Amino acid sequence: MASDASSVLENVLTGMAGLFGVDGAALMLLDTQDRLRAIGATDDDGVLLESAQEHVGDGPAIASAASGGFVAIQDLHADRPLGFPHVAVHALPVRAVLSVPLIEGGELIGVLDFYARAGHVWDRTEVEAGYRLGELMVIVLQVLAENRTDRAPSGQL
Repeated sequence: MASDASSVLENVLTGMAGLFGVDGAALMLLDTQDRLRAIGATDDDGVLLESAQEHVGDGPAIASAASGGFVAIQDLHADRPLGFPHVAVHALPVRAVLSVPLIEGGELIGVLDFYARAGHVWDRTEVEAGYRLGELMVIVLQVLAENRTDRAPSGQL
């Protein structure tokens, strides 16, 4: 079951990156201690980006989760506050990142990151598209969670 969910998430992230026209997409969800944890990505660069943010405890996704709003980074390697160079050194070759919060029932559940290997200025329409794809990701996560509970052995809740 877990591998089925992982496969679905990988396919959804790949599809979202393709629709968005970026190099990749990655997902971080809050754990039981309200810390963002890397869940999946379209490729190794996305895994590095999410792992770096998790390890360093900072980055666009963490800033997005803290603010509850989007974070658009043109060049991850730029000095703060325009970039996150301490994350960038662990996340080569990612340059640009758009992080959007994932909200379910008024509560933050995670962050969806879109990234490019070249510097990129994120415009208003891209931010709006990121939010819409974030809403879709929440629905995908809800369906995956429902499927997991629906498959519980008979007699268990």
